[in-house]
Amino acid sequence: MIKLKTLSNKLGSESGALLMATTFGIFIMLSLFAFYLSRLVILESRNSGFHALDIKTRNLSLTAMEHGLQSFKASRNPETIQGSFNRGSYTVVFDSLKTESQTNLPYSHYTTMKSIAKINDVERNTRVILSTYPEAFCFSYYGNNTGSATFSETLGNITGDMFFNGDVNTSIVSSGIIYNPTGSGGTQLASPPIFPTLNTSFYDSLLTVASNQTESLTNTTNYALSFDGTNDYVAIQNLHYNNPGQIPNLTVSAWVKVPLDGGGWSIVDFDRSEYFTCAAGENYGSINSEGNLVGFHTRSNSGVINDMWSVSSIRDNEWHHIVWVFDSGEVYDKKIYIDGQLDAQQDAYSTNSNLGSGAIRYGFLGEGSEANSYNASRNNAYYQGSMDQVSIWHRSFLSSEVSSLETISDYSATNLIAYWSMDNGTGTTIVDETGHGYNGTLINGPTWVDGPTTSSGISSGSTINLSSYTNNEFLNNGDLTLSNVTVNGPGVFVVYGNLTLESNTIINKNIKIICSGNLTVSDSQLGTDLNSAVVIYSNGIATYTNSTIYGLSISNGSSITLNNTTFYGGILNYSSTFALQGSTQITGSVVSNYSLDFQGGSTSVSKGSLPPFFRLDIGLNSIVVPGSYLEY
Repeated sequence: MIKLKTLSNKLGSESGALLMATTFGIFIMLSLFAFYLSRLVILESRNSGFHALDIKTRNLSLTAMEHGLQSFKASRNPETIQGSFNRGSYTVVFDSLKTESQTNLPYSHYTTMKSIAKINDVERNTRVILSTYPEAFCFSYYGNNTGSATFSETLGNITGDMFFNGDVNTSIVSSGIIYNPTGSGGTQLASPPIFPTLNTSFYDSLLTVASNQTESLTNTTNYALSFDGTNDYVAIQNLHYNNPGQIPNLTVSAWVKVPLDGGGWSIVDFDRSEYFTCAAGENYGSINSEGNLVGFHTRSNSGVINDMWSVSSIRDNEWHHIVWVFDSGEVYDKKIYIDGQLDAQQDAYSTNSNLGSGAIRYGFLGEGSEANSYNASRNNAYYQGSMDQVSIWHRSFLSSEVSSLETISDYSATNLIAYWSMDNGTGTTIVDETGHGYNGTLINGPTWVDGPTTSSGISSGSTINLSSYTNNEFLNNGDLTLSNVTVNGPGVFVVYGNLTLESNTIINKNIKIICSGNLTVSDSQLGTDLNSAVVIYSNGIATYTNSTIYGLSISNGSSITLNNTTFYGGILNYSSTFALQGSTQITGSVVSNYSLDFQGGSTSVSKGSLPPFFRLDIGLNSIVVPGSYLEY
């Protein structure tokens, strides 16, 4: 019994140990399982946290992008934007050359806007591509076709996609797709871009300010002197033009008006009587009008006569700008220019050693010394006609410079000896505007009459710096003509009236040209490249001829015509008549509310870059280029 009890106790003890061991093992297994289960829960929680943070960071990137879009729309300013929000930071950057993958943007008016957002270790990047022009400018030609015409041009060429709001019957599209809403003659586009909305408040407000200007640089009628051809003239005393023994270079400029039955002999006569006896054979020279022509009459000291006459006639009772140039260093040392063009040239002498060796003491306007002193019986010795703005220069002007003499505003210019504007309109004296004291006395009553119409205040050949005007704003109330004038920006050039830019006028970068009336541009250049372009806004007839333009032209008048003109940039047209003539070539984009008329076989419109006009309000909204949104 004792043995059995002992064995029973022993078995019970072993069973308890086994149960305890089993229980402990299960506990360990459950603990390990719980550990791994808790680890799994922690990892899952952490992944969920990262996912939530990623969503927050993406939203921050989109918020920053919206901030960048609104800022760019308001100011067109592609400057970096930085900020913080929702425990994160963001940066918006612009790149006008490359995409986020460093590939080149297709056009200069595109810019890549990248939004970079960070929260803790999470970063999200998004980008869009912006255009500084409305969507209609994505086409090489967008015709809104308000006139409901069928586009059926047979001349010219279009390169790039075009949209026309109507049927198309043409083959001038050499490269690109023709889109229209009907599909007739092209590919149907059910939802085309709308015609751009232009905010004209900026332009209109400046025109209003210009219209209230009391002073104006408008074209005015100047005074002039009229000579009867009988005995009246102007005597200029003590005019010392050259030193003895030197061969002078000379330019004489004058506006003249000769009646149909008029003429006369001397317009400007130089008498060297200080150093020589006052004999007819010893004149330095005279600027003549004889018959229908103008001439250059010179004599050497030995009495050799060498006359020169123009090819063109000026006896038409119209004002003409005449320039006579003598340059002793040239093969053709005598030249005559009429209205800015070389009319005649001649070699005065094989040697000039005897020409002009004395000083000019007396000068006469409208009379020759032969009539005054030695040959009063000579017929037509006195000038018959009108005369204005006579200048004498101790230098020889080049062909490219003669148009600058049409109006003179710098009376202290180097080598300007004398200038008589004749603007006083009364009295018996004409004043030498240079201050040199070579005033003239009216003899026998030349009469005061209206002079030629010229642009007062802005002379040909001058330079206008907009930085010298208040707020960089040039404001003119009235019609204005700029001939061979350079305008430097940045700023605005506003004319309340008609504006004419001609004869190699150059309008440099970042200038807005605003005109309430007709705009005429001929033989000139506006802008220097697409990054130094101009904005042109006109409410009247716009005409471009033989010119080069870099910019945006907004035509808000009745018609616009481009003839033999090269245009780089954009044209926004509201005019009902829009024509391309000659060999006009447009590279950029044309957006017109009416159909475009190609009138020359060499005319073309090609898709290209537009001036970006960053930081400049042009009255048009920028856009996100369709399909350009990307997360990366």
